Amino acid sequence: MFSLTANAQQLQFNKASDASTVTMNYQWLDQQQQPQQLTFSLDKQAINASQQSQTEYKPQVVQRYIYVELMKQAQQINPKEARIKIVQRGDRLEFKITSRSAQMRQKWLETMTETQGTAFQQYLSDNHYIEFTDHMGQTGILPDHLRYIEENKAQVLVVAQALYSQLEKGSNTKEFINHLLSWVQSIPYDRLEGRIDNNGAGFFSPLKVLVNNRGDCDSKAVLTAAVIRSLLPNLGMAIVYLPNHALLAVDLGKRTDGRDIEILGNAHVLIEPTGPALLSIGDVSDETARQIAIGNYMSVVIP
Repeated sequence: MFSLTANAQQLQFNKASDASTVTMNYQWLDQQQQPQQLTFSLDKQAINASQQSQTEYKPQVVQRYIYVELMKQAQQINPKEARIKIVQRGDRLEFKITSRSAQMRQKWLETMTETQGTAFQQYLSDNHYIEFTDHMGQTGILPDHLRYIEENKAQVLVVAQALYSQLEKGSNTKEFINHLLSWVQSIPYDRLEGRIDNNGAGFFSPLKVLVNNRGDCDSKAVLTAAVIRSLLPNLGMAIVYLPNHALLAVDLGKRTDGRDIEILGNAHVLIEPTGPALLSIGDVSDETARQIAIGNYMSVVIP
């Protein structure tokens, strides 16, 4: 994926748990090939809750959920007004409405159509998914990355604090982010196999990345964003989606090397959390640079 030769190297990872916490220890080489070590503890209940909130998106499960909601609505219909038959055809649900009154037929058609849409959106919300349209207009289902950042930032504050405590006194935002990047880039990488096509399969929440010590580009970008947001709540930041890749952009001022993009009128410098290449702030892979240059990307602002 990267043309650069300097790769992140995780030297060691281990974890231990007691009744209430899981303690993790990482050792890796940073951008200067200096050994680094990081230790922190996470609340076990938070980890369990995070894992339970993640369910694999399966169209047949979604269809069954919507079917149940449609049946509930259909049972409320007075047979004297209309009769409804709901049929499953492959990955679609169809309903046929019969009534002596065209007005009643239209009323219940609109009601059932609205129920179907509401049930779909409720399922997505309950399971941390959103409908996603990329810069090419392709639509699909995607884990709600912004929600994962918001819901996990409090839990990963201990990570941010542990990383920041290792820096020299008075270190600035750029030094903190570079240190964070070297650690995240050293976490073993899982390749993303088609964001639109796979409906979020393979995505790990921030806590799941830490517990499993691996993640794809989307997962690592969300983890990095959550850690940054936990310590820097007002820093301008966005997720940048490329075909089969994701990175971040942060408002650290205008650069002279072109490794930034404009978001809401401000220059945001690009950062690549994925690895395995050790890339500091503003350094991106050749392929990322090419995709950005031709405008083959979209950005989503992180609140």
